[in-house]
Amino acid sequence: MTMRNLALLLLYCLVVVPAGIVASLGRDPLRRAIDRAAATYWIDAGGARRSTKA
Repeated sequence: MTMRNLALLLLYCLVVVPAGIVASLGRDPLRRAIDRAAATYWIDAGGARRSTKA
């Protein structure tokens, strides 16, 4: 393992991972909470159609 790889590993483990953990503590970006009062979880696309052309 070269010094560059070791430095990148340390940067990832000491900066990126804790930042991701802290960012995910206070919010739920995917809105994964269960809403027992909801009749459906479907989100209407507002009349948008999918194109069949490639």
